[in-house]
Amino acid sequence: MTYAEFQRQFEEYAESAYKKLSRLSEPELISLISDKKENKYGIWKGSDNYQVWRVLQEKGTVKSINPLFEIVRNLQNEYLIRYHACNALFAVAKINDDNLKGEVQYGLNKDRQVVDQQKAIAELERILAPCLNTPLNQDEPASAKPWWRRWPG
Repeated sequence: MTYAEFQRQFEEYAESAYKKLSRLSEPELISLISDKKENKYGIWKGSDNYQVWRVLQEKGTVKSINPLFEIVRNLQNEYLIRYHACNALFAVAKINDDNLKGEVQYGLNKDRQVVDQQKAIAELERILAPCLNTPLNQDEPASAKPWWRRWPG
């Protein structure tokens, strides 16, 4: 198999998975990312398919913030899983801070200098505090306010 054939096959598989996952409701998607043991779609292998994070970026509401944050904050999760979950989390929460995202994802700031990743995660938790532990029956989308306007006091 050539690289071009592999690439085509990979893209077809990813598109097929994306279409299947897009048909799921947000609670079903949250259930998928919350159950490491079942590992449907290979999302917890860290080497398979990351389409669930793409779908959550599109469908996620405030209900998705807490489960996504729990994945992001756990540095024991595989890097690529945390990376994609972090992208989804920042998109759903409408946080447009690439520096903070880099600090949370990689432990590096915008200048590629090492930072305290746990401190960055704590800062993210502070920003997300109004959205964390939100009851799952809440149907409101994440606030459209910029993240800095959602900071308490």
